[in-house]
Amino acid sequence: MNFIYIKIRIRLENPRTWRSDGPLSLQPSFPLSRGARLPKDMPSIADFRDIYEYNWRVLRDYAEALAKLPEDELLKNREATHESLKNIFHHILSVHDGWLNVTAQGASADPVMREKDFDEVRSMEPLRGYLEKIIAKEKRFLAKLTDKDLDRGVQPEWKTRPHPLRDALMQVTLEQAHHTGELIALLWQIDVEPPEMTWIDVRLAMKGDPGPS
Repeated sequence: MNFIYIKIRIRLENPRTWRSDGPLSLQPSFPLSRGARLPKDMPSIADFRDIYEYNWRVLRDYAEALAKLPEDELLKNREATHESLKNIFHHILSVHDGWLNVTAQGASADPVMREKDFDEVRSMEPLRGYLEKIIAKEKRFLAKLTDKDLDRGVQPEWKTRPHPLRDALMQVTLEQAHHTGELIALLWQIDVEPPEMTWIDVRLAMKGDPGPS
């Protein structure tokens, strides 16, 4: 029987730890758990700019869809995270403003709107205005950031310690996605087709490509 022997060399943290052994064997001279760190591929600021262009498009599309609903459907308590469709959307905006404007930049995009109780806002019109202010402030912020800035610590008032700005950017993105899923489910329950939110199709629409994908 013939065997194919493949020699694989692994370089860990110290170049003196090179070692190669028999067939398909990987045996570093010390266990990975004792300090070896593999390189991490982290999103760049260019990646985050692309992600946020998508985030903003989705928010605008959902704001438009919610604005078309009758007031009773928009404000009805649906026993969801923030009760109504309007309140859930308001919460998404507060997440953006809280993390990326108040915390990361030191000021809200709209302090008056930020201080309002969700139930004080009875329509989508003021929320759409708040959204545009948030987008403008975030866009200016992202435009001037460098990759090095992503490691800067930011600490919102509801956290006990700082976290890298890159994590704040991901937190906002993922929380928006979670609550967008909630809006989708609630819109389906009232037989309203929700706006597109898939990354591929939204990105095609942003480029003016009608698809299909």
